[in-house]
Amino acid sequence: MKIIIVNTLWLILERVSLSLSGIFVSIYVARYLGPAQFGTLNYLLATIAIVVPLVQLGADSVIFNRIARRPNSGIRLMQASMSLRRRLFLLVVLPWLVWSASTQPLVNQWMTLLLLVSAYFSIQDVYKIYYDARLQSKRNTLINNLALLLSILLRLGLVSAALSPVWFAVPYILSSAVPYWIRHWLFQREQPLQPEFSPRQIGRYARYLLSVGLPLAISSLSIVIYTRIDQIMLGNLMDDRAVGWYSAAITLGQGWTFVPMALIVSLMPGIANNREPQEREYRIRLLYLLVLVTSLPVLLGLTLFAWPIIKLLYGEAFEPAAGILALSGLTAMFSVLGTVSYRSMVLFAGYRFIAIKMPLVALANVLMNLVLIPRYGLTGAAISTLLAEFLSFFVLNSFFRGGIITRLQLTCFCCLPRLISYLRKEHVKYTG
Repeated sequence: MKIIIVNTLWLILERVSLSLSGIFVSIYVARYLGPAQFGTLNYLLATIAIVVPLVQLGADSVIFNRIARRPNSGIRLMQASMSLRRRLFLLVVLPWLVWSASTQPLVNQWMTLLLLVSAYFSIQDVYKIYYDARLQSKRNTLINNLALLLSILLRLGLVSAALSPVWFAVPYILSSAVPYWIRHWLFQREQPLQPEFSPRQIGRYARYLLSVGLPLAISSLSIVIYTRIDQIMLGNLMDDRAVGWYSAAITLGQGWTFVPMALIVSLMPGIANNREPQEREYRIRLLYLLVLVTSLPVLLGLTLFAWPIIKLLYGEAFEPAAGILALSGLTAMFSVLGTVSYRSMVLFAGYRFIAIKMPLVALANVLMNLVLIPRYGLTGAAISTLLAEFLSFFVLNSFFRGGIITRLQLTCFCCLPRLISYLRKEHVKYTG
């Protein structure tokens, strides 16, 4: 338990520094660029986000669980997946660049290219999964914070130099490439004897990842679609200013989720390794409860102080974002709860269910956006994503294995007596 607590504290430290610094720098950049140019940058980020799950093939969760259970086998799977990812990246990106050159202005073309380079390093960085699964998140914390510091300094320099918006895509390369190369160097130093793969072995691993990971890839792509489609459709149905306002609300609405996400990443290896069904269910309930406990105070603050928060941080130009700030926070809570459900279903080998469920959620969100954005604007987009998250987290999960996930969600408070008893024992131990 102690190693889990220490790992969680390091993860929270990482998320605190990354999230808070990222939020304030994003605010600073947004105030400089204004709603329209800030919206253009986020519109391109939303479209390029679709590339990542297509190339990852849903393998991150598969690799994470394999490393947590069988480290040597997990390393072999991790290394083999990198070659497959490189080929898939080229296959997806080349037509994307052709599309960008034929439809986008020159500035947007350059921004698209730079953001795709950033996406490449992010996709290849499987070493982060390795260190998280091995409960060595301290390394990831230090590495990510170094990259964040460099990225922050670069963004501040870009604003001070009053450069054009295309330059603001460069920090994204820095924030993904620096951690990749550092973790790659550390891994090579610690694991000098890397397995060599014949073409036949690589093909076998590729077929395995396709068979197991493809359903998860469909799910991950659907998640990206229903969480990003609102920004894309706002840009198409309204304008870039609307995307800028919406992105401002999302940045603040999701900024607090680093705490529950750190708990999820830290506790999941223990859940994956536990073979006792009752203990596994208890820990999943505990995760649901911890997410709710950390969410409610934040949601109350975002609801009561939405207008002054937006006005103070972003300025009057972003004032329309205040109207959807509380909705964005509630959506973020359902998203984190949905992450617990998603990872739990992966442990229960629910790949086929996930592959069916997530496209349905994405389709529902697209349809709701088509109806609600023309009628209600920003609020329509926020409501569409909120309903999609609730549909994914609660409604559709009731059809999985007789409602086992829904049962764990509804009974999450049943873990309170045992948790309170454990905390009392720890208190007596350290005070007695």
